[in-house]
Amino acid sequence: MSVPGAPDAGPGAAGVVTNRKAIYSVVCGVLAFAGIYLSPAVGLVLGLPSVTSAVHARREIVAAKGQQTGDSLAVMGLMIGGGAVVTVALWGMLQLLG
Repeated sequence: MSVPGAPDAGPGAAGVVTNRKAIYSVVCGVLAFAGIYLSPAVGLVLGLPSVTSAVHARREIVAAKGQQTGDSLAVMGLMIGGGAVVTVALWGMLQLLG
């Protein structure tokens, strides 16, 4: 039963929050792929933090024992950021060989 004038319980009211590093990882990964078109260095500079923050986020989510969510976001950030890093590495190898 709600109390008149009391704020409604929204997301996170039960103490479960989305890990911020997981969100940061996805954002950096998407920006890394967009940045590859500006310069491969931009893709690398944004892709590496995406991968590392995803790994740290997954560890924090496991350690939080149900108090944090966002594991799927962390995996997405890991895949997108890793893809950007691999794309830059392949581009660099093609530049050296070609």
